[in-house]
Amino acid sequence: MALVAAARTSYVDSMSEERQMGPEVARTQPIFIQDFVDVESPYEVLRERFSGDSEWLAPIASAATQDGETLRMRIGPSWGAGLMTREVRISLGPARHGVDTLLRSLSWEATELPSLFPSLEGDVELAPIGPSSCRVSLAVVYTPPLGEFGARIDRALLHRVAQSTVRSFVTRVASNLRTDV
Repeated sequence: MALVAAARTSYVDSMSEERQMGPEVARTQPIFIQDFVDVESPYEVLRERFSGDSEWLAPIASAATQDGETLRMRIGPSWGAGLMTREVRISLGPARHGVDTLLRSLSWEATELPSLFPSLEGDVELAPIGPSSCRVSLAVVYTPPLGEFGARIDRALLHRVAQSTVRSFVTRVASNLRTDV
């Protein structure tokens, strides 16, 4: 499996945003993160597994919390040596067809003290990029908790944690999709 990292984060310039729309709007602007991993496996092979049940997600989930597609797992940056991980509740929506892609909505929220950690919402996507490989990508948005204070901490440091967490997650998802194919 080849890892091709292309994380992208978009920020709102809070000072100019505050001047244009007022301080409350500037504090609540969502932050976008996108990352992907290329998998050396044909799209046709992975398509059925991705669109079926969430068995490809289960190996990284600790336990199912309800019937359906809600799972719990520990997430965090790979460089954090477990010190910055949190247990989150992940909800995975049904597969949707795009133009030559499959998408599944995904959201996660901290199971403990959710008001102190951002919840993420977005899509995990499977797309062909050649005859024998596909791309697994994750595009999410989050709003830092704790208003302006949280936004400043996020901008200074925690957005790097969020980027690394997304990268770790999408890498594990890609690996699990590929396993036993």
